[in-house]
Amino acid sequence: RFDGSASAPAWSPDGKSLALTVSAKGNTDIYVLGVSSGEMRRLTKHPAIDTEPAWSPDGRYLVFTSDRNGRPHIYRVSRNGGKAERLTREGKENAGASYDPIGNRIVLVTNRGQGAGYQIGVFYPESGRTDVLTDGTLDESPTFSPNGAMILYATRMGSEGVLAAVSADGRVRQVLKVTDGDVREPAWAASR
Repeated sequence: RFDGSASAPAWSPDGKSLALTVSAKGNTDIYVLGVSSGEMRRLTKHPAIDTEPAWSPDGRYLVFTSDRNGRPHIYRVSRNGGKAERLTREGKENAGASYDPIGNRIVLVTNRGQGAGYQIGVFYPESGRTDVLTDGTLDESPTFSPNGAMILYATRMGSEGVLAAVSADGRVRQVLKVTDGDVREPAWAASR
């Protein structure tokens, strides 16, 4: 048990741990819960807001969003804790990151500034480069397909939240028809 609220849960690739954003005593940090042991370990300890954890495919790292430098950007920390490393430097804001199935790329929401709004981008940790793939003003919740070729995300068309997809290289874009409701946080079904 802990005092506070937990949000943004993310299962580790081996299914043995759950990363969480925990808000308690005026602070928001990333924790990892050992499912069988019930042990809760704090991975980040910073006065900024650390949120939206996502695991690397090998389970060694977590990426997360933090405003520790004044604006939201993507950071990485070892599953064992330690010093968090800032990954994104381009753009005004970057958030909502998750890895591709291999771990070479990270999909995220980026705001390049000057009224550009929020688009989907692919960040390459090796080079530090971000390729912006969409041109919407409120694109959100991106996630790679199980084979890493496509990215599913939510966007706005007028006042409606819709489901959209873009190829990982940005060449193919498509709005997918949903019959009812507002789309907010799409996810791919597990491979069978």
